[in-house]
Amino acid sequence: MEERPDEFKNLEQDVFKALENQKRRDVLRLIGEKKGITFTDLLNASKISDSPTLSYHLRELAPFIEQKEGRYQLTSMGKDAYSLLLKTAAYGKVVLFQKKRFGATFGNLLLWLIGIAAGFYLGVDITLTGIIMPFLAFIATTTTYQLFEVVK
Repeated sequence: MEERPDEFKNLEQDVFKALENQKRRDVLRLIGEKKGITFTDLLNASKISDSPTLSYHLRELAPFIEQKEGRYQLTSMGKDAYSLLLKTAAYGKVVLFQKKRFGATFGNLLLWLIGIAAGFYLGVDITLTGIIMPFLAFIATTTTYQLFEVVK
């Protein structure tokens, strides 16, 4: 197996070191969203309390950002890192959505069963309560379950 040059090893370490810090990831997201943001706007929009701390984080983000005409923007590598951050955030939401699948489907079914039981209790027309509502419950519950399948 071929050894990597030291230059690449250092870049790899710098990249992972920069992205391990939540505040730097937040700053990277802000720069990616604003596409040309000033230092002052970054300081105001970030959760970083003072300019020396922000300056430190911006130096650590050097492989990902550049400053042109007083505004920060993403480098090519920064665009890739920003895209990765967006994908990981979206992936986390999909995973959470999938975890809620059973609860949403069961909750939907439970609401329909309560509605059907209420219909019987209140003496609503047997065609509506005994045939139409169960059919609608089946369709709604199946649709809910399938919506979670589509999100994968």
